[in-house]
Amino acid sequence: MVRSFLSLHVQAPLEAVAAWAEGRTGGTGVYLVPDPPWTSLYHEALEAEEDPEAIRAFLRELSRLGQALAFLVLSEEDLLFLLAEGGEVRAELRAGPELGTALKAPADLAPLLTRAQALPPEHAVRALAARFGLHPDHALLGFADLLEAEEEEGLPEEVVYLE
Repeated sequence: MVRSFLSLHVQAPLEAVAAWAEGRTGGTGVYLVPDPPWTSLYHEALEAEEDPEAIRAFLRELSRLGQALAFLVLSEEDLLFLLAEGGEVRAELRAGPELGTALKAPADLAPLLTRAQALPPEHAVRALAARFGLHPDHALLGFADLLEAEEEEGLPEEVVYLE
C-alpha cells in the first residue's frame, strides 16, 4: 500500500491548540494528540487536499501559538517539511518528483535539511522529528492513520477530536 500523510505540530499546550483549532476545522475532522511540549494536529481536509500552499498558510497561523512543524509525505516519494515561528516560515524542504526540490533554512538547520533531502521521505521525517524532540511516531501519522486506529482498537483518552 502506497501511503501519503500530513502531520502538523506546535509547541503549545493541548488546551490552547484545541481553542485555536475549534474554528479552523474546515467542516471536517481534526485530531489533536498531546506530546508535551508538543501538540500534534491531524487535519482531514488539509491531508485530503495535499496542497502545499494551504498547509503553509495554516502552519503560519498555527505558529502564532509557538514553534510549528509540518510533514507532508505524498505516495512515499515526496516530502514537504516546514518550520514556522511567529507567523513566518523559517525553513522549508521539498524533495520528490511531484513537489520538486527546494531548500530554505537558517544556518543552524541547513546541514540537517541538506542531509534529510537526500533520504527517503519517511527516514527524513524521523531525522527531522528527532532534531526537534518530537516523537517520530507522531510525525509519521496522518488523519487516515488515526481514523483507522480509532475504528480498530480505539484511541487513548487524551486524544481530542474536533469537527
